[in-house]
Amino acid sequence: MDTRKVLIVDDDVDALKLIGLTLERQDFEIIAAANGPQAIQKALESKPDLIILDVMMPEMDGYEVAAQLRRHPATAKTPILMFTARTALSDKVAGFQAGADDYLTKPIHPKELVARVEALLRRHARQMESQAEPHGHVICFVSSKGGIGTTTLVLNTGAILRQMDENARVAAIELQDGGGTMGMALGEQNVKETGRHLGALLERPSSTITRPNVQKCLIQHRSGLQVLATTPAPAGAGPDLTDDHALVILSHLTAEFEQVLVDLGPHVNQAFREAVNLADLVIVTVEPNPVGLKLAKEMLDVVLGLGVDGGAIRL
Repeated sequence: MDTRKVLIVDDDVDALKLIGLTLERQDFEIIAAANGPQAIQKALESKPDLIILDVMMPEMDGYEVAAQLRRHPATAKTPILMFTARTALSDKVAGFQAGADDYLTKPIHPKELVARVEALLRRHARQMESQAEPHGHVICFVSSKGGIGTTTLVLNTGAILRQMDENARVAAIELQDGGGTMGMALGEQNVKETGRHLGALLERPSSTITRPNVQKCLIQHRSGLQVLATTPAPAGAGPDLTDDHALVILSHLTAEFEQVLVDLGPHVNQAFREAVNLADLVIVTVEPNPVGLKLAKEMLDVVLGLGVDGGAIRL
């Protein structure tokens, strides 16, 4: 296997040494930079597989470094992991807006750092594979709050797409870790007992999920819409919905279907981020009252902060 290169950018020499030693023990090749301009130069020269980037640095902070790297074709898609002591939500949003793929706060256990680096590299590899293959369009439906009919909107949209073209291959997925209602809305009162639900896939390691596995978990609506529902068990009570699971399952669905409608609900997590980053269109559902509008604005800020193009968002 080729040696994987990681560029570490930090003006703290001790931090550079500690992170570098941690990753060298896992057979990574380490490139170090002590400031922003040096980081950009080394990134363009060495073409690392991943960049670990501090935020608080003299001359040029990490946000500007990330933004400049994203503007250059050679580093536009290089995974960037921001690793900083800044913990405020506004700092994280600024990091994602600048182009970061993940955001970690110091201090962190070395094992977790290695795990996050490995996960980000796997996710990037799968994204590159997915982009290299023809795939269907992804439409994400994001609820600004629960109970405003987002799931019904997803199902109705899928049914309408099928009515417009009876040969269209359309799927809907309830990408949530519990509290599902999509199956019951289709008349499946015992989704959990049938084994045809998202949780059945989450019980598997993400790397072992195949397209036939996903197909076996689909419920067919009378319109011809194929649905991957979540069980009604409380959120968090079942297997974890990880970013790797989300990416693998969505990759299989987009390879099989022309349109994939994703019901994300109001909970922002790693799976949510994976989905909106794959989306061709993001629809934020809004309750038409002052509280609903305020919540919708907050959700819009989060979605924009994840790097979604404002032109791809609809209310």
